[in-house]
Amino acid sequence: MSGMMDRADGAAPEEKCILLVEDDVTISDLLAYNLRRAGYRVIQEFNGRAGVQAALSQSVDLVLMDLMLPGLDGMSATREVLRAKPKLPLIILTALGEREKLLEGYETGADDYVTKPFDLEVLLARIAASLRRVVNSAGAQSERNVPPAALGDLLLDYDTRSLRTLAGVVTLTPKEHALIQLLLSDPGHLFSREEITERVWHHRYLSSSRTLDVHMRRLRDKLREVRADVTIHAVRGVGYRLAAR
Repeated sequence: MSGMMDRADGAAPEEKCILLVEDDVTISDLLAYNLRRAGYRVIQEFNGRAGVQAALSQSVDLVLMDLMLPGLDGMSATREVLRAKPKLPLIILTALGEREKLLEGYETGADDYVTKPFDLEVLLARIAASLRRVVNSAGAQSERNVPPAALGDLLLDYDTRSLRTLAGVVTLTPKEHALIQLLLSDPGHLFSREEITERVWHHRYLSSSRTLDVHMRRLRDKLREVRADVTIHAVRGVGYRLAAR
């Protein structure tokens, strides 16, 4: 795992608790060692069922969930955890050959993913970004009397994290919510891929990643589902904007 043994900078400003669910003891111990060096408290579990129980019974700030787990698989465990704690940040740990499963993972509400072999710098950056999102979200929700965002007949409800039109209602994942909120902040504006990635995922855009495109496609489908009179237009190689259908 690139950088795992000799890099542990970027310590957390305050101790947060990370639940690590990984069945490979060597990988788990190595990850836990470096996470502790970075200033985090770590709980280790080695199967899906134990991971779910730990996530729901203990005070956990973030979950690192491997997909290939004995007993209850990582995707099923993710669903159970986020059904009970929908705002808990959860990052999927996946091998390169499992990337086709990521779409399903995002639909469950997973925050992000990191592929094996891990680069410690990347992993720590993703963890910090997910924890920062929770803090920013809590700060925004503490402001009272903030009206829902709206465009035409489309309304984004912050409290229920849903999109509403006269034709229906659809629930959004955390990332879908952040994306449509950004697009609604300036309808018609072309947001670059770099800007969207930095503002929603809090890390730099990688041209090889399909994460942004997958989320935008799902969000476009949900706009179509509620028959919104706006859609998401893609400008190839540049970015996305919200525009009339």
